[in-house]
Amino acid sequence: MSRIQWPRRIIQIASLYFIGTFSYYGIFRCPFAVPYVSCENCPVIQCPGKKIWLSAWIAILVSGLMFGRAFCSYACPGGMISELFSKFSVLKGAIRNKLDKNLSYIKYISLAVAIYLFWFGHNPRWAIPIRTGEFWQATSLTFEHAFPLWFIRTGFVLVALLLGLVIPYFWCRFFCPTGGLLEIFSHFSLFRYKMKDSCTDCGKCEKLCGMETRPSRHNCTNCGVCAKDCPVDSIELENRLSNSNK
Repeated sequence: MSRIQWPRRIIQIASLYFIGTFSYYGIFRCPFAVPYVSCENCPVIQCPGKKIWLSAWIAILVSGLMFGRAFCSYACPGGMISELFSKFSVLKGAIRNKLDKNLSYIKYISLAVAIYLFWFGHNPRWAIPIRTGEFWQATSLTFEHAFPLWFIRTGFVLVALLLGLVIPYFWCRFFCPTGGLLEIFSHFSLFRYKMKDSCTDCGKCEKLCGMETRPSRHNCTNCGVCAKDCPVDSIELENRLSNSNK
């Protein structure tokens, strides 16, 4: 494992410990149309999101301003599942170039729908909230008392994650609204990996990348894994603040 991978794995494990349960509740027990954002008013008292949702979002947004989509590759539990599934994807490299870029715009539509439901739709409840109960039993009860729209939302997310076994990072590349939000931030982030003018356009970084992209392009999560394998050492971590002062 490369030097940059070890810190990433440690951060992933720590993140899974702190927000893994929150992520699980958001998909399987949250009664709201848009999970993770109405936690203060949520009656599901067992969800750890009631205590950490605001600090978690502040950390995610600050990370976006600093490192673009790095949260996706370093800390997101959904990103970890997608990374695991992508190891077994049967159609690696099937969606590239213009088609890949065009499909990646769908995540902005997901983001727009989420903002509309939260802001203008007042984040309606699509399931009867199960306030408490044993972990698995409460999840089962949520499914028993959910409305059709809740099943559509939850099923959509689960199917998109599972499709990572076919197309690498299917959910993260094309549908994740948080990924879409952080990708907007990545255009202004202080740090990002980029290709230098000495790049020979050999495409090795794209072939190595799980998200099947190149540094600073769409879907780049600033993981930095490709940097060490560039045959002409043309991938560097750019500090935009430092460069702007030169």
